[in-house]
This record gives sequence, C-alpha cells and structure tokens, in this order.
Amino acid sequence: MFRSIVASLCLIFFVGCSDYNLSLIPEETEPPVLAPEIDVTPAEHGFGAIDANGYGDQIIISISNIGNDTLTLDGVSLVNGDSTFTLSALPVSSLEPWESTDLAVTYNPDTYETNSDIVSILSNDEDEPDTWIPVGGSGDAPVIEITPEYYDFGSVFLGCDDTLEVVIGNVGNVSLEISDVEYFASLPADFGLGEYEAEHGPLPWTMTPGETISLDVLYMPLDIYDDSAYIEVVSSDPLNPIVTADHDGLGDYESYVTDNFEQDGMAITDILFVIDNSGSMWSNQLNFKNNFDSFIAVFSSAGVDYQIAFITTDDENFVDGAIVTSASTDPITEVGDIIDNIGTTGSAMEKGLYYSYLATQPGADAGIGSTFLRSDAKLAIIYVSDEPDGSSAYVTPSEVSSHLGTLKSSSSMVAAHAVAGDYPSGCSTNGGAQFGDGYYDVVNDLGGTFMSICASDWGTQMDTLARESMALMDFPLSGEPIEDTIEVLVDGSVSTDWTYSSTSNSVTFTIAPADGSLIDISYAVWADCSEDLDEDESQ
Repeated sequence: MFRSIVASLCLIFFVGCSDYNLSLIPEETEPPVLAPEIDVTPAEHGFGAIDANGYGDQIIISISNIGNDTLTLDGVSLVNGDSTFTLSALPVSSLEPWESTDLAVTYNPDTYETNSDIVSILSNDEDEPDTWIPVGGSGDAPVIEITPEYYDFGSVFLGCDDTLEVVIGNVGNVSLEISDVEYFASLPADFGLGEYEAEHGPLPWTMTPGETISLDVLYMPLDIYDDSAYIEVVSSDPLNPIVTADHDGLGDYESYVTDNFEQDGMAITDILFVIDNSGSMWSNQLNFKNNFDSFIAVFSSAGVDYQIAFITTDDENFVDGAIVTSASTDPITEVGDIIDNIGTTGSAMEKGLYYSYLATQPGADAGIGSTFLRSDAKLAIIYVSDEPDGSSAYVTPSEVSSHLGTLKSSSSMVAAHAVAGDYPSGCSTNGGAQFGDGYYDVVNDLGGTFMSICASDWGTQMDTLARESMALMDFPLSGEPIEDTIEVLVDGSVSTDWTYSSTSNSVTFTIAPADGSLIDISYAVWADCSEDLDEDESQ
C-alpha cells in the first residue's frame, strides 16, 4: 500500500513538472586575503657571563615569513644603542612566503658590567610592524680603581713635607694584574713615590677581586712655584688599561729673617811664599814675577789689609828681610825685586816644608811674636817648586801641617797652597816638573789648593791663589736660610760680592765692605715642621 502511494506521487511529480528544469546554485565565497607574517626565533636571548678580555659571543636570530605575501624587511637596530651589542647587516631586504634569513647578534662586554638592549626589526607585517627581541648579558673582568683621582696638597712650607696615601683597588670580579707603576713630576722634582716594590714586592702584582694596594706620595716643595705630578698605572683592565691620578701643590715660605751688621775693620791676611831657588826654576820665577800683578789686583780690589813675605827652599829667613804690605806704594815692583834677588843658585835639595817649619817657629821671622804673624790675620803659606820636597830627614808633612795649625785659634784661619808638579807623576809642558810630593800632602791636610806649575796661564793661577789666600769677611746668620732667597744690602744698595757657606752658615764677602758700612742680610728660613709632626703622632 505504502509503495503504491509513493509510486503514485512520483509519477504525479515527474508528469506534473515536465515543463520545468532543475539545477544546483553554487554558494558564494570571499577571495583569500594576501598578507605577510613575520616570525622570529628565538624571541629573546640571554648571553650569560662573558669574559670581557675575550672575543665575546654571538647568536643567530632566524627571521621567517609565514604569511602568504612578500615580507619586506625595512631595517634592524638596537633600541637603546648599547655598544656592547652589534648587529650584522640583513642579507636580504624581503622574504617570500615561507622563506627565512638570519641576523647575527654579537655581545662583547667592555668590563665588569650588566648589559641589556632590544633588537628591533621593522617590516611590513601589519600586525607586528616592529618586532622586538630582548637580549642581555654580563661581563667578567678586572676593574682598576685609583683613589683619589686628584689631590691638591695646597700650600706646604719649604722645609716641610706632606704625604698622601694613594689606593689602587680591583673592583671587578676577575684577578687584576698591575704591570707597571710610574710617577711623573715637574722639575725640580718636588714629588716622590715611596719604595712600593720594597713593600709589595717586584712588579707585576696580581690583585684578587676586592684587594687593594696602598702607595705613598711624598710632597716636599723645593721652591715657591706651582708643582704638578701624576701617577700612571698600567694594568690588565680591558676598558682602562692605563689610569692616572693627578697631584698639585704649592711651596711657600714660612717666614723671612733680616740680620743686621756693621762692618768693623778690614780683612787681614798674612802670606808667606816659599820659592824654590834651585837652578831649574828660572822660567817659573819669571812667570811668577810677570803675573804677580794679577795676585795683587785681587787684594787691592777687595780692600784687604795684607802682608807678603818670601823665603826660599834652603833658608828660613825673609828674603831681603822685606815685608810687602797693602801700604806699599808699588808692591809689584817690590816683589819683582825680591824675586830677582832670590835667584836660582840655591840648593838642589829643596826643603820647602822644613824651612817653612823653621820660619814659623817662635822668634823666627814669621813665628809667633813677630811683626809678620798678626793674631787677627789669616795665614796663607804658598809653596812654589818644580821638585818634590826633600825635608823627610828633618820633618814630615804631617808634622808641618800640625805645626802650622797651631799658629791660629781656628783651622779656618790658616791655609797652605802649592804651585808644583802635577799629582801623581808630574808634568812635561812649559819646562816640566816632578810631582810635588810632600807639598801635596800639606795642602790636602790644610784644605788648600794644589795647582800645576806647568800651566800656560799663570795669570789665572795667581788670581786663584789670591782669592784662596785672602781673609774674607764672614757674617754668621741667625737662621738657616733658603739659599736662593738670600739678599745682601750694603748701605742700602744690593751687593753681589758675596758667597754663602752652608757649612759655617755665613755670608762671606769677596770684596770687603768699607769700614763702618751697614750690612743687611735678608732671607727666607726653612720651616720648623716638628710641631706638625707632633700633632700627627698624637692623632
């Protein structure tokens, strides 16, 4: 029954619809969207700890286009510009779908530090036009630190000093090697660096992280000018292999002193010449005679009260019994006549030391109590000979030196000089001469001057003898002066005719001031730093 009904319906359908066609209508769909899509791997990266003394580390960032259209790469950069990171250039400027390229990122730390930045990739991906990849890392390195980097000692008095402790430290996380330490200072060198190798051992030094080394810098000004210096340290710090620390200072005077004097009297000198009168001395006596004016000129210009007498190497008595004085009207002629009378017919066994010893005995022409040997005068004995002394059978050089020293109350008031054959083997020019043995010893004992009899310029010789023999006017100072600051005024005018002796702490005039002159000697004194030292020790 059911089947017949269905068959009837189908028949009716096909028969009844015979005038119509049946067809399928397709469903409407949207065309596909074309778009690039960027993908990066890794999305971030940490380099970890990297040796700053090495070559760094590198990663590769893979850039892919997982879209269905061309991906344009417009550039890569570091957002923060950290110089410890570097980027390679992109090998391509675009990627087709499913293509990829590589970007190299290198990390090379400079020192002990932590670094981070962001790699930026610009593209035409509409959803992610600026792709960021965070990167980071840290450096392992020694780091040198020097403190203080600058120090000004300020004003320090001449004669005092100040000390600064300079500390070198390793503030990194790897051992630091110090390979060299130098100190450079302006001249004159007022600064100095302590004996650091004696304290810390020879260079190089290895300092573990956190370790320090102390160096002492000493500042002792020598003048009143600005002083500068710097310490230079060379190390294995990769960022700062050479570091410096600067130092300044200024010397100053603590105080000035003026000593006042009045010139009372004149410089007084007694000079005894002992002249060799043997046959070989003719040319030497002539040189002496022809250049004696140079000797007298020094005494005359200095205004010295002098007495001059002559004996020979074979007689203790004054030649002609004469004493030439500063009151003589023509001392050069008088001396010339004496030299002529000495002659060259004396003994060939010259005994200058012996006869000077006899001449200065009590009662002799130049002995104590004589008119020649004045108690307030300087005594100078000058030997002139071309042979060694032959007095050894009678008296030794040391006995002569000791005897002459007893003639005055002070060793500074007696001197012995000689013009003789050169030490130790004589000389051969200008007539020649044997070594002046014996005379040489006495001259050295009494702190005199030993000159060559073979010299070509006797004018210079005589000038030197005069200056060495002259009793000069000494003025002792009340304080210890800084020598460069000494200023001498004679009757209000600046004088340069003086020298300073640190041994006697006195000013000595090379030309004696006139009797009654007012002498003012001003100078800065070295500071007394004992009070500062006591304060430092009590702290």
